[in-house]
Amino acid sequence: MGGKFFADALVIGAGPAGLGTALALARHGVDVAVLEMQDRIGAKRRGETIRFDREMDALLGGGFFEKQTIRRINKRSYFSHTGLSRVDRTISNPNLIISWPDFIQAMAHTAEDAGARVLPASTVVGFIREEGRIAGVRAMVSGFMEEELKAKAVFSCGGCEDPSSRILGIDRTGMDMPISKQLVRGYTGPADRFEYHFHVHGDSLTIATIFPRAKGEAEIIFMGYARGRKPRTISFEEFIQAHRVFGERIKGTTPFYSLKTTIPMGRMISMCCPEDRLVMAGDVLGHVQSRGGSGIRTSFLMGYTAGRLGAGALQSGAWTAETTKKLEQSIQGSPPMRDLYRHNLIYSTLRAGIFGLIHEPKQMDRLWPLLRVALR
Repeated sequence: MGGKFFADALVIGAGPAGLGTALALARHGVDVAVLEMQDRIGAKRRGETIRFDREMDALLGGGFFEKQTIRRINKRSYFSHTGLSRVDRTISNPNLIISWPDFIQAMAHTAEDAGARVLPASTVVGFIREEGRIAGVRAMVSGFMEEELKAKAVFSCGGCEDPSSRILGIDRTGMDMPISKQLVRGYTGPADRFEYHFHVHGDSLTIATIFPRAKGEAEIIFMGYARGRKPRTISFEEFIQAHRVFGERIKGTTPFYSLKTTIPMGRMISMCCPEDRLVMAGDVLGHVQSRGGSGIRTSFLMGYTAGRLGAGALQSGAWTAETTKKLEQSIQGSPPMRDLYRHNLIYSTLRAGIFGLIHEPKQMDRLWPLLRVALR
């Protein structure tokens, strides 16, 4: 990068939350730069499905979702461990199948058109503090050179790999759930529905999903859950051997992309402004909804909210402790945050309570009437 670098705001992470934050800041007249650790925006494929949201579509430019949609699916099927119990549902707001790289790159172009600078291959390794306040970051630029990047405020939106968790010592116990993802070819199972397969092993639960795409492709995701601790991991091979229905579905498929990561569906961290001039949003704080296709939307809207309100804080004059307090209150009282709290209280708490009662496959079948209510 060379020379002295300064921006009004630095955003860590070019995912949905980071790009939403940068878009809002840029549109409100703030000079903003986005630091993305990957060499190419969207190279690490996260979610490949989203549900239409009118507000998000309008913020990204009317018709954004339509341009990015590969196909629509509005049916879901849920299978118990034994395969003896099943729930079929039709949802009014269908899941839209997308290509994560294309979707994120299009979001990045929208932010850039608004005036944001997006800087790939920039890995944040620490914060710069002056007089006890955040004054920028130290980052490895282009993978080998550490530089100081100064700013009036930092917005940390780097998801589960966000450096703020490590730097600030944030306890993520019970928050991050391990995810194994594969994109496969040769899928011949039902193409008109999402499938969710549940598997119990000891006091851990694994959920395997099959999301059909197009031309015989499908996205397969394994997610482990164990209340209050790290769940026991299970391999694709173990799951296939233990779950007959799932094994039949993916028989003959060939993986062409694999990823192991985490998703913060266990709980939320409430504080968004842990220090003066530092704002956090998105997966780093668990700003996701436990409903298929909702994580991208909620992270983006929380990011946009943080950026919009943060722009006001930046333009109000000197950023003091009182500024931080008011910004925190504004974010907590925002519609996206209230929706997150309400949804997680109703759905996440209910599901966690029911799943916590299940310790063997037959228990899942016995509790299936309760699970029918929670599986939406």
